Amino acid sequence: MSLSPESIVRRYFDRIRARSPDVADLFHEHATLVGLGDRKTGRDAIRDFYAGVIENAGPTPTLIGELLVSQDRVAAEIEIALADGSTVHVVDLFVVADELIRSLTYFVADHDT
Repeated sequence: MSLSPESIVRRYFDRIRARSPDVADLFHEHATLVGLGDRKTGRDAIRDFYAGVIENAGPTPTLIGELLVSQDRVAAEIEIALADGSTVHVVDLFVVADELIRSLTYFVADHDT
């Protein structure tokens, strides 16, 4: 039984909350991660990005409302608690195909301390 795009995105957030370096395994080999004027391309670059984020920021995302799903696209509004006590309000847009994340674009709405 194949996993839906929504199920893949839920696994993504579960792994981020668990601070699992395996989060990168949910991405396609040639996936892109785009946000804050930066682009990471390829699973290895994405793995390195998340290793640093998990180690340095200790993010704990919480969904605000439900995931919004339209075919292969999933949008999530989230609040991310960081290890330093600050929070970040973010909107993530995922494109999922063949049970892997093909792209994730994140938009930072604000940052509170």
